[in-house]
Amino acid sequence: MSSGSRSRTGCYTCRIRKKKCDEQHPCCENCQIRKLQCYGYDAPPPDWMQGKRSWKEIMVTEEARQLRTIAEVQYKTRRRNGQKRLEEEAGGAQNCQQSDELTIRGKRPPAPESIWWDGGFCASLPTHKPPHEDARLLMLFLDFIFPIQFGFYPMSTAMDHSWLISGLCSNKARYHAALSVSACFDASLREPEKTNCIGLSLEVTERQAIAACGLQTIIAHFNQQRHAPRDGVRIGMQILEVMHQLLSLEIFSMLEGTWELHHQATMTLLNTLHTYSTPESCDQEEAALHSSPLEMALKDFSSPDTQRTLEFHVTCVIWVDIIANATFGSPSHIPRHFDYITYLHANGLKTQRIMGCHSSVMANIAEITCLADWKTSQLQTQSLDTKELSGRAISMAARLVEQVQELEQQSVLNMTTHEVESCLVTLQFACAAQVYLHVVVFGADTADPELVLRVSRSLQMLEALPNGLVIRVNWAFTILGCMAGKTLYDRFRGLITRIVAQKQPLGMTWKGLIVMEECWRLRQSQLELEADCDWKRATKSLGTRILLV
Repeated sequence: MSSGSRSRTGCYTCRIRKKKCDEQHPCCENCQIRKLQCYGYDAPPPDWMQGKRSWKEIMVTEEARQLRTIAEVQYKTRRRNGQKRLEEEAGGAQNCQQSDELTIRGKRPPAPESIWWDGGFCASLPTHKPPHEDARLLMLFLDFIFPIQFGFYPMSTAMDHSWLISGLCSNKARYHAALSVSACFDASLREPEKTNCIGLSLEVTERQAIAACGLQTIIAHFNQQRHAPRDGVRIGMQILEVMHQLLSLEIFSMLEGTWELHHQATMTLLNTLHTYSTPESCDQEEAALHSSPLEMALKDFSSPDTQRTLEFHVTCVIWVDIIANATFGSPSHIPRHFDYITYLHANGLKTQRIMGCHSSVMANIAEITCLADWKTSQLQTQSLDTKELSGRAISMAARLVEQVQELEQQSVLNMTTHEVESCLVTLQFACAAQVYLHVVVFGADTADPELVLRVSRSLQMLEALPNGLVIRVNWAFTILGCMAGKTLYDRFRGLITRIVAQKQPLGMTWKGLIVMEECWRLRQSQLELEADCDWKRATKSLGTRILLV
């Protein structure tokens, strides 16, 4: 066998990857090991290479990029599996010594986070998938799923791309959860006539089950002992990655409500990580004196990729939490130890990099939800102080007016396309927040002149949005539609019709339309609800918990 070189005589695959080729015929060893298509030697090049004037043109094609990505994934997967085998061999004797201790620990009541599913079927699941199928689904995730879900997240450089691939390959449970979403999306493209069917394909359910079992293993490791704060956050981050990926399936399927189990678990986990280093015997005042491991990790840039991954997933969880609570109200059984509103106001967590809307506006929406929760609790005890309600609402309204004015007057001359689009999305959320605040304070009377004016004005801005941005404002779209008068119904329907006609992804907007249609139906069929029907009542009537992200 030759020593290999980067010469012009190597196979096309190695040359595209800029790697040495051993020039073994008919397929080089490098390609065989990596299970890559060996485009080789003096044979005619593949169709996608035909007609290119130079090797440089070939190197920048989409096919060449995919080939390099697949090779990178195969390498990282092999390296991860090899390291795991070494650790298992090295730890064999130690595991025998620890078996009694683990058995004793196993007799303790399981933590709530470890009993979300029955792990008894894990052993029967297939653990290996055809490598080419994995690579295809991974490319689908990188090229379509991630950009659809996180259209504002910066992924323009090779370093960004490598960060995402490394994160997927280093966490097997997250990897299979991500590929389950790809498989679901792929099935919807291949069999569009079945898009109204909630049933998931075997490929999707198998990968979801593998991901769930992998998650169970990580959680068991987290619960086995009290880790050092840094290690606790590191393991917790792995759990967070998987749970958020499992939640994502609802965005690309007909499922409704399954997101809530995963999301409540993520919020419980954030609370746990926030107070992880605090001695269990401390009261609340003493706990406040201890540094939060979660907050420290978010500010720790000694490992940039780790910090980036943690910040990304924490921000995603907060985005979902704000939208879910603004839609259904905050769950009373989950205390908030990690006060993310302060972080958002300080722009410490940048939601604009995830979903487009600036963190300060998302913080205001979260505060309106807090006001709504407070009002509900006061009404339940018949102790509502209307002056206090009005006073708190006035300061919130003033902030929103200031934000809307600033966004409307902002010059876009020196902005990038992403920055301009983020401003448009932020403005839409800010206007919807004004409607939300009005409903919390004054009720859901769609004949109220101020509400009519706000909804009409916001709808004009919605209609002016580029088609690709409508999926970024689903919560705002739904809130405004639910508060619209009869004369505006067709205009809201027309927004979805327009997106479909342009063959743009709908995201969750079609589910938002279902909510507003139910809201309109309730008003028309029950006269007593004509001035008292909002999105919460509509979702309750539907019997579903639709996530409006």
